[in-house]
Amino acid sequence: MLTGDEANIADLVRDNPAAISVYLTEEFAENDLLKAQNALSLVMKAQNVQILARDAGMRRDALYRTFGGRIDPQVSRVLRLFSAINVKACVVPVSGSISPDGAAARLSEAFACENPADAIRGLSSVVKAQNVTALAHKLGMLRTNVYKTFGGKVDPQLSRVFNLFTALQVRFVIEAMQPKTRAPRPKLGRPRKIPHASRD
Repeated sequence: MLTGDEANIADLVRDNPAAISVYLTEEFAENDLLKAQNALSLVMKAQNVQILARDAGMRRDALYRTFGGRIDPQVSRVLRLFSAINVKACVVPVSGSISPDGAAARLSEAFACENPADAIRGLSSVVKAQNVTALAHKLGMLRTNVYKTFGGKVDPQLSRVFNLFTALQVRFVIEAMQPKTRAPRPKLGRPRKIPHASRD
């Protein structure tokens, strides 16, 4: 458990996948969007944001806008951020419960893939394996909207994923990964001029 004020936690999670995984697991445990938004914002701002944006494949302003704590991010962007900070998402049953039809194991396998599209397809597969009418009732959604949101073609927002996880009695666990080999950061500024060879 990471304790202390935000400044202390920021120091702990800076360039530290192990600490990030512990902190995000704690803050994601209740499938609570506000807690997750605040945690993602703190972790993002604790890093070198310019390099983080490059590694996540996002513009710096888009990174701040997505993870500034005010909007409901799409799951693909969350997973791209996870990859950039060298952590990955796993899915486990909520303590004391059994997820239906092995949903936790199937989701964990899908979220372990490098491509966020695999996670989105995994969500779709698990949803379609349920009694969708009963699931829609638990989610407070129309059956048609459940199919639209989790049909595999839409990139769902994190709040929708959390609501689904609550209905399925599962939650995220964030695990640290070995740091990836990144391409060297390009130097800023204009390239140095090469003097022309003198003519005889």
